[in-house]
Amino acid sequence: MLTRRPHAGRWSDPLIAAGTFGIGVVLYLVGLYQLGTGPTDVALGLRIGLLALMCVADVFRRAHPAAALAAGSVVFAADLALGPTIPIWLVLTDLVYAAVRYGSARVSRAVCYLTAVAVAALATVVYVAEEDIRFAAGAGLVTALFFGTPVWWGLAIRRQTEIAAAERERARAQEVLAELDREAAVTHERATMARDLHDVIASHLSAIAIHSEAALSADGAYSDPALHTVLKAIRSSSVAGLSEMKSMIELLRATDPDTTPDPRAAPPRLVELPVVVDAARATGSTVDARVEVDAGALPSIVDHTAYRIAQEALTNALKHAPGEPIDVSIRLCENTLHLDVRNPLAPGRPSAPESTGAHGLANMRHRAGLLGGTLHAGATDRTWRVSARLPVTTAGGDR
Repeated sequence: MLTRRPHAGRWSDPLIAAGTFGIGVVLYLVGLYQLGTGPTDVALGLRIGLLALMCVADVFRRAHPAAALAAGSVVFAADLALGPTIPIWLVLTDLVYAAVRYGSARVSRAVCYLTAVAVAALATVVYVAEEDIRFAAGAGLVTALFFGTPVWWGLAIRRQTEIAAAERERARAQEVLAELDREAAVTHERATMARDLHDVIASHLSAIAIHSEAALSADGAYSDPALHTVLKAIRSSSVAGLSEMKSMIELLRATDPDTTPDPRAAPPRLVELPVVVDAARATGSTVDARVEVDAGALPSIVDHTAYRIAQEALTNALKHAPGEPIDVSIRLCENTLHLDVRNPLAPGRPSAPESTGAHGLANMRHRAGLLGGTLHAGATDRTWRVSARLPVTTAGGDR
């Protein structure tokens, strides 16, 4: 079915009607308006009045094509009784075209049938009146050309419009199918990643946790306090890593948005930072951690981001300055979370990082940037500092 926009041609239709009216008035004034034979003593004002009524109907050619054609046909019949004139016939052809082009499918078919019937009826009336087959054939031919041409043109344009609309619908359907295929491919890839994580990394973490637990249960584990502390840290870290890995696997396998998330698969938050701090202390480093934030005072996305930045900063400190003291400070100040991690540079290391494009720093900056925050990392007076500022009120951040 042809879809029409109600406001299409809002100003073009009145302009077409006004232009047609102007041309018709000129034809009436110069006397070039008669079509065939007919009375010539009809008042010119009456002719122009009929043309005006015809043009008023033409204003609604697009909005109400069937009603406009019906009103125009009445005026046309009056003009035909007074003697057919060219301006009235021109406006009627435009009304016929508009009914075929812009009307519903039923109206379009009806106009085509009625046009054929009208041409045959007119030729018959002329034959009965003139009793001349040649004159009747000529009248039928002229009428067919006058009204058959707009019918044919309207059908052609309508067909092209319907084909274009069908192509647009087909293109939209193909886009939907392509999106569904993409989602299916992503879902398959997520499932593959989840399976690989479970089969490889999660298995290794489980093995580390089991072996460290076995080592803790051995008789010699308690004889050396330092060894005992290290083993406990290894077990705590492996268990925490295994928990996070299971969370990632659950998220990768979650494909139904209506499914209630498993609380055990929630991302880690600052309340779990002591596990990371204890693991750092087990390596022999002194860690002073001050978290002056209420666990329920932060949106979950900010809480999780702060945890990841602190975890990465601690890991970098242990890697590049082993044995050096680490100071961690996290506090909330005027709707902004302040996170600072400092540690002295290890002896022999330069005052600036060897690679400013390290993945750890890039990931921390990316996490902060996603929340509209900032992160600066650099050395000052032989002290390496990671400083993050995260706005607590984020667009779409939930608590």
